[in-house]
Amino acid sequence: MFLGNQWKEWKKAIPRACGILCILFLLCWPVHIDGVSMEPTLSDGNLVFMSRSSAYVGKLEQGDIAVFETVQDGTEFILIKRIIAVGGDHLYISPEGEVWCNGELVEETYAIGETDAFVDMTIPEGTVFVMGDHRDASFDSRHMGVIPEEDIKGKVIFKLYPLGEICIF
Repeated sequence: MFLGNQWKEWKKAIPRACGILCILFLLCWPVHIDGVSMEPTLSDGNLVFMSRSSAYVGKLEQGDIAVFETVQDGTEFILIKRIIAVGGDHLYISPEGEVWCNGELVEETYAIGETDAFVDMTIPEGTVFVMGDHRDASFDSRHMGVIPEEDIKGKVIFKLYPLGEICIF
């Protein structure tokens, strides 16, 4: 009799646990920040959560912070950068470091350092152009080109650690 009651409880708990895991997998996956390329927004050692569902449904926009995979010299990396332009956008980065998207100056209050690049291109459909917020310390689309949307794993939705810096993006 005891095993029968225990089984009834397990039958209730298993679907709930699976539902919670699905929600976590799609909406709230933890990512540890390793590096300084997104300072001052995100710092080395921060813990952020990303939404995988936004990448799956193509809900990525200029200004979003994306988590993506890239391969450089045969080594796979997971990087976190800000989306500066999406497929179809015309991106112009002036010799002075001003960033223009579709003819409008992008107000980059989050960026530090010099945006030392000259870019004048239309972003191919199905790709995004990304840059780190700490421009002097970032390996990004200025160096590796545009990122295919299928390489994007998710969009950062909030920072949890350190606890005094919790914020939603």
